[in-house]
Amino acid sequence: MTTSSEPQQRRRASDLVRRPPELWAGAIFLTLAALPAAVFGVLLAVQPGNISTNLRSKIDSANSTISTDVLLNIFRAAGVAILVLALLFLLFAWLTVQPKRGARSITAALAAVEVVLLVGAMVVTTADPVSMGIVLLAVAGAVLLFLPRSQEFIASRK
Repeated sequence: MTTSSEPQQRRRASDLVRRPPELWAGAIFLTLAALPAAVFGVLLAVQPGNISTNLRSKIDSANSTISTDVLLNIFRAAGVAILVLALLFLLFAWLTVQPKRGARSITAALAAVEVVLLVGAMVVTTADPVSMGIVLLAVAGAVLLFLPRSQEFIASRK
């Protein structure tokens, strides 16, 4: 007579709970929300082609007291920081689907940071459709990760 232990029963029960489509949709939405930030970070960091020339001319025409080269280097550093944050956002969005411990909370925090920064930018300037779409994708993706079926799946994997 064989008896199964409690961890084996829990493992069998967790195998019965399938990964809900909400987790996949949330990761896809968050990926779509992070991609524009990654592209923007690459463009600022690398400054290919005319971007460096255009930035240099804009800074020169603004008559800044700070050297143009210093400001270009600050833009490059900001581009690297934005790129790293976007890549972390992508990584944790997909680790949430696995699910890995803490990935969902970190993803939600990064989504909140992106939303706050974009809303702040839209308050200072005008609201454009791309920024609104990114905000909606980030909010929808984060919400999908916390729906009851997603929570049930993640709880069964712990």
